[in-house]
Amino acid sequence: MEYYVIYDLKDNVIAYINTLEELSIFTKLRKKQLKYKLKNKDFIYYTYENTYRKIYKFF
Repeated sequence: MEYYVIYDLKDNVIAYINTLEELSIFTKLRKKQLKYKLKNKDFIYYTYENTYRKIYKFF
């Protein structure tokens, strides 16, 4: 079971998300794009309203 945690750049928790579908809705990125980016990485960066955020994938 995978879950995702979104942090800001100061490592403050923004959201805890259980599924890829919820992550897609929250970030407004396509599921296919998220799967591809998280395939071989533990975290990725994305921008939201001119700020960077980190998405970590946990198993």
